[in-house]
Amino acid sequence: MSHPVRLLAFACAPVILLLGVHAQAAPKRARLTIEVKVEGTERVVGTGNDQTSAKFREGYTLVTYLNADGDLEQFNPKDPAYGQKMMGLAAGVHAKVNQAQGKAPAKKMSQAEIQAYVQKKQAACGSSTDCLMKLGQEANELMMANLNQGQGAAAPAAYTGNEPPRYLSYFGFDNCGAKVHTYVDRTITGTLADVNGAVPYTIKETVNYDNNAVELGLICNSHQAVFDTQDGSIWTDGAIAPHYRGTSVTTMRGKSTTATATEFGHGEPLEWVSTQLRHAARTGHQTTTLKLKQNQGAAIHSGRFSGEAVVDLTWRFEDLK
Repeated sequence: MSHPVRLLAFACAPVILLLGVHAQAAPKRARLTIEVKVEGTERVVGTGNDQTSAKFREGYTLVTYLNADGDLEQFNPKDPAYGQKMMGLAAGVHAKVNQAQGKAPAKKMSQAEIQAYVQKKQAACGSSTDCLMKLGQEANELMMANLNQGQGAAAPAAYTGNEPPRYLSYFGFDNCGAKVHTYVDRTITGTLADVNGAVPYTIKETVNYDNNAVELGLICNSHQAVFDTQDGSIWTDGAIAPHYRGTSVTTMRGKSTTATATEFGHGEPLEWVSTQLRHAARTGHQTTTLKLKQNQGAAIHSGRFSGEAVVDLTWRFEDLK
């Protein structure tokens, strides 16, 4: 465990214990529904007759359930700045302890300056155990006092410990009753360069799949959310990709080959959906148009890939009785 993590744990423990004492609240359950629809086109331009284009539709509907113990918390663990804010709280607690003990405030230093200072002092200590122990204590003091020093004004405002409880944490659970349906309809049409001329080919990818019990178990336990009772928003880990299972039929030179495939869906839409869901209103609808840069098997020849997708996202986070 690193020095900052150890210091954070020791400094924050008494604060968290004191602030975590509150009356037992009634448990709550919520249903999270996510619907994603994507339509787009792709193109792979190779050399000569190596030319391919594609059209596709893909998406999924996901419904899962989460439980909360009903107790409001002061801090939001899904906030990207949560770690830094907690470290700031720890530093503030540590500073107050030092002040109460009559210790002078530690010198403001960057992490690089602390490292150089400690290395210089360590060399001066040599093999003296007493000197090295005192240096270790001094290094801890410096690191605690300068946890967010490197960011300066850009560092998020630290928690004070006086924040009123406002966040409700929800967690997935076994056999939650989740349902997930995925679909893909993708047609790839192109030609391959050959000594006798262009060879036409097509690939038809089709998915119409309900996730199985094992896959639904992962969906149930992977989802978490934090509900902000003050502004009504939710915080999540973003989109958790469901499973796809379907067929890929390749036709070329008068012959068709069918294969079972599970690698479907484009990366850029999933990344965009994740960004929208990390902090959002309880219900919402968003659309966007994305340039595709990740070639997801859009051709059986090499070449320059391009594509575009229109993404439609709808979500709901609903209380259940």
